[in-house]
Amino acid sequence: MDSRPGGADTDELAFVVEYFVRPLVRVFRTALDSYGLVFADPLGPDTAFELRTDLAATGRVLVMDSLSVSGAAGLMTRRAATLRAARESDTDLGALTAWSSRSAATAVPSTLHALAEAFSRARPDSRADPGAAFREVLAAEMRYLRSDTARLLSADASWAAWAHSVPEQQERALARLLARLQDRARECRVLPDKPLPVVLIGPLTDVVERALPGLPQLCRDVWHAGGETVFLAEGPGCPAARYASGLARYGVPDPTVLTPRSADGAGPAAAAAALARWDRRAEVVACLAVLDPTARAPVGWEAFARQFPEATLLVIGDDDRTGSGDVPMPSLEMQSPATAQVNTPPAPTLPAARSLSSLRLDMLRHNPAIEQHAVRWSGEETRLFVDHLVAAARRNADRTARAARDTLGRRLVGAPSDAERTVRLMHHILQRKQFKHGPSSNYPPELALREMLPFVRRGEPVPMAMVFFPNKFAHSKLKAVGDLPDLAELAMLVRLLELMEAVHQVYSPGLFFFLAADNQHYRAHSPAKLEEGMLIMSRYAGATGLSGKVVEIVAYDELAERHQGTAFVAAHRALRASILAEYRAALRDLDITLGPLRTLREADMRDPRGNFADLFRSLVFSVRTPGTPGTPGAMPATGSWWSEVYADLYNLAEDCAAPEVIAARKEVLTTAWDDTLRYVATWHADAHTGYRSKLVPGGVQVSLRPTPGRIGLNLLGGTALSSAHATGAIDTRGVVSREFAVALRDQCFVPLYSPLLGPQQPFAMVPVTATQARGDGAGARIDPAFLRTTRLRRR
Repeated sequence: MDSRPGGADTDELAFVVEYFVRPLVRVFRTALDSYGLVFADPLGPDTAFELRTDLAATGRVLVMDSLSVSGAAGLMTRRAATLRAARESDTDLGALTAWSSRSAATAVPSTLHALAEAFSRARPDSRADPGAAFREVLAAEMRYLRSDTARLLSADASWAAWAHSVPEQQERALARLLARLQDRARECRVLPDKPLPVVLIGPLTDVVERALPGLPQLCRDVWHAGGETVFLAEGPGCPAARYASGLARYGVPDPTVLTPRSADGAGPAAAAAALARWDRRAEVVACLAVLDPTARAPVGWEAFARQFPEATLLVIGDDDRTGSGDVPMPSLEMQSPATAQVNTPPAPTLPAARSLSSLRLDMLRHNPAIEQHAVRWSGEETRLFVDHLVAAARRNADRTARAARDTLGRRLVGAPSDAERTVRLMHHILQRKQFKHGPSSNYPPELALREMLPFVRRGEPVPMAMVFFPNKFAHSKLKAVGDLPDLAELAMLVRLLELMEAVHQVYSPGLFFFLAADNQHYRAHSPAKLEEGMLIMSRYAGATGLSGKVVEIVAYDELAERHQGTAFVAAHRALRASILAEYRAALRDLDITLGPLRTLREADMRDPRGNFADLFRSLVFSVRTPGTPGTPGAMPATGSWWSEVYADLYNLAEDCAAPEVIAARKEVLTTAWDDTLRYVATWHADAHTGYRSKLVPGGVQVSLRPTPGRIGLNLLGGTALSSAHATGAIDTRGVVSREFAVALRDQCFVPLYSPLLGPQQPFAMVPVTATQARGDGAGARIDPAFLRTTRLRRR
């Protein structure tokens, strides 16, 4: 503890938790759940905690080379049949004799008890309770086990309280429900007259007396998916306020509770009538029925199915009174997307999440030890890596161009002109899987001919306009580890090089890309940071071989003023100010800190033009964040505190979190409200003036989001996550990607620093499993064999 990183500024108990306790429990869980191996003696000679020469802990548990995992003693004991073999042969898990050994069954709890006693002896004056802190880690790390692992643990009294799993059927049902909600919400954004998707839960009976596991998180998931959760009281005369109070007590803020009237009848008909009074736009997408364990009569869910024929029907309970075809779920819990899925190898696994709202922020670990295992490249190592990516991009461009000529060559023999044949070849290349994003119908050949043919006939480069943001939204350190462009942006330029090289081979003037940085257009940002980001993007363009002859990185509004004049930009700003005043007048008396969800529902009803609430849902995760409590203006060193703030952002009840957390939530919500007002006004002004389409007159519009009439490009492939909202990374397969920083830290990705970006922030995050200790003792390096596999995703 005396040699802990940060010295006196680092809490001693937190240090022991993150450098000793959590690694030990995590290794135990991985060995058991993934390999069917059991910790037999974590305090024995085959286990060690790694220390540096100055006795500072590195946060790693070592399995010594002398260990024989098949032996009867040692760190891990292989059971008579491993879990894997048991799963394949349906072996009775209770018959795995090795687990019955008392030393194996109680090893980790006993070790944690010994560590707690050691801490208390070392710091007898500490008021901290190490035992409670260690048990909290144990509970967190043993969640979402495989069901057979959980059954095995539950058979032993010392583990029964910690073993947790969710039935796979429940996981699939809730995942399908959220996916359906997202589809309906997407339709509503395109067609505002579409019904509001609603999840109806009820009828409520004893919900105020007992907590329903997973209910608060499900309500948050439904909200972020674009839907509403509505609760139905048991019947006429049941006070909605009583149910609302009970739900709030269990972590559901601002619940909407509907009470049927006597004239409504009973059952689903009463629910439909109450729902129509609340909002005639509402459409029940799912009906979640909560069984009352004290009720004697069966529940007639067939009536609900008839009343809401298009809704998904799910039943929550543990008995068999649900009727034919309905299988009850014990809870509403759903596995964290950032947790490795069943049947995946026990390696660093990324969730491919599109939004922070889809992550269980309260469950993700922040692993402060990863900084000690950082990789630091020299300029030469960086150059070799970039050259490797660029060389691969050029080879792929050659292959793509040849395939385009071979595929379309014969079909285009009868084309009216060489220019038309050229445009069709260019269009074919743009629609290849490594470039295209969204359906091909968004940008058909006919549209390509209309936009590109004039330039091709004149023998000029075809101008393409793509909007991007030159900084990252790193305020909370949950999305990105730093403010400046990193490997994700550099890889985007490499893929752009591949596209332009392929097009050049079928049309020598090629393409000219305007990379328009939206900078201050939608929201206010630090001018100094924006300027630094633009300079780094220019540096990346030079490193990848893109020069001013084929790419221009330019500010969004500067490009509009260059091509449309100052009067056009001034008129747009005047219109934005007018729309902003309109919104402020419409929402004048609303306070987002007084019942946030209720306020947003009201804002949606008053919205004079549309899209305010949807934009708020998105922007709230990328606003400027207040300083750490007690240190005005300071920013937390890690995102752990902000995970607590954002995990239940809309819950402002005084008893749900510490006062400083509630204060931070209110400040985040207030900032998001102000940002959304400006953003939605700008968004409507853009649409009214055709601002984006006029950036480059006659040019081809490129979008990172699938939109009819624009070429959709997802230059890094995979999940369509903007690089500005993520951190560049290399995954365990060697694929360059981008992911949320909080998920990368949870999965033990370590920082990679490069002179190309500088020492102020990591250039990328890499899996710790791909690193090795340098022979000279100067930190870590990336395994050269792994580095040779690095590549961009092909789809």
